[in-house]
Formats: sequence, C-alpha cells, structure tokens
Amino acid sequence: MDVSVANVEFLEGRLKKAAEMYFELAREGDSLAAFNYGYCLWRGLGVEKNSAEAKSFFSFARDLEGGAAAYNIAVMYLHGDGVSKDYKKAYEYMQLSANQGCIEAQLYLGMAYTHGCMYQPEIIGITLIPFHKYELLDPAAFLVGEVPEEEFEADEERRYSAIKQDAKRAFECFRAAARHKPDYVEELNAKGKFLYARCYVDGVGVDFDRDKSIRLMLLAGKSGSQEAITYIAENGLMEYLNGTKELSKLSEKGKRTR
Repeated sequence: MDVSVANVEFLEGRLKKAAEMYFELAREGDSLAAFNYGYCLWRGLGVEKNSAEAKSFFSFARDLEGGAAAYNIAVMYLHGDGVSKDYKKAYEYMQLSANQGCIEAQLYLGMAYTHGCMYQPEIIGITLIPFHKYELLDPAAFLVGEVPEEEFEADEERRYSAIKQDAKRAFECFRAAARHKPDYVEELNAKGKFLYARCYVDGVGVDFDRDKSIRLMLLAGKSGSQEAITYIAENGLMEYLNGTKELSKLSEKGKRTR
C-alpha cells in the first residue's frame, strides 16, 4: 500500500478510511503520509481535530520536498494554533519552507522583509490532498482581531522584533516566487512575477531598471496578474501586452529618452 491508494479513499469521500491509511503509512516512516495525516488532524477530516497532534506529524514531515509541512508549522506558530504563539519560531519555519521551494512562504517572507513584520498571512494553510492548493484567509480576519485589544501593542511589538526589514532579501524572495513552477499555484506565481517586477519599478533590493521592470510586468500580466494588468494599463503599455506593438520598439524608445 502507498499514499496514492489512501488518496483515492480521500477523493472518494471515505475520509475516515483515508486517515487510517495515512496513519499506518506514517508509522512506517512515509513522510508524505505523515503530512497528509497531520492535515487530516488539523482540519478534522476523518479524524477528530487535534492541532497539537497535527503539529507533531508536520514536524516528522518538516523536510518534505516543497516545504508544505514547514509552512504549516510556521502558520501554527503565527496563530498559536496547537502550539504557543511564537513569531521567531514562525520566522524560522517560514524560512525553512521558503528554502525548500514553497511559493507561499517565499511570498510571505518577501512581504515580511519589506515591512519588517511577521504579519497575518493572506494564505493560511497548504494541502497536498489531492493537489497542492492554498486556502485564502477569511477577509474579515484582520491582525487587530487576533488578540485582545489590551494585548495588541505588545503582540505587534513581538511581530516587528521577530524579523528585520531587508530589501535585498525581499527581492530574492519575490524573484524565487516569480521563477516558481506554476503547476497548481498559477495565481501565486503571477503574484510573484508582479512583485518581482515592482522591485525594479521601485528600486527595492535592486537598482531601478525601467526596461526590465516593463518586460517583467508584461510577463506578470500575461501570467494573469490583475495588479500587473492595472499597472500596464495605467502606464500606457496595453499595446505591448496585446502584441500590437513589439518590445524591441519599447527598448528603442527607452534608448532615445535616456
């Protein structure tokens, strides 16, 4: 028996059976099964919800290729879900996840380095059951509502003390997200391309480069980034996005104006 057999059970709605199979495979040392069982525990799928136990299974799978387990542990520390809230540990696991190739972690850290704060993530969890998809945070759940009002200032101070502003690292994170293979995460990859282009627009972690920023922004637009398309429209570049003008003409125009 392997994880794919358990995945069939999961996909067909036999969650309890799938969870049992994941657990048995995890006991045999299968890291992916351990991750999947941890996710079942975290979300209460086929088994009683238990965040603390879920964290132990994610920890077993922390070196899983793609960084999914490390990302979920980071989110747990950010929220104090199954563990004590700890922004420094959240940062450590987020960094591990980003290094393992997790685009969610790369985007998160890019923004965290930009602002110098371990903020509330827009993306709250990853599931590999059955595919690598993300879950968006409820738009009503803001940072202010995470802690009692009287504790907010102290909590915010801890968020800012856990990470330092670093434009160069922010640039590196956005670049990694922009170059990420888009399978299953097309929207996030497009977001990474847009933020990577913005670095050249604003000179964040890299020298301002008009030509490169426009070329990257057009790539982001073609990848589906609405933010990039808005930028392109506002800067009179839609003809280049639509293909009615060639990029070579843009470069020639840039040379004439420099």
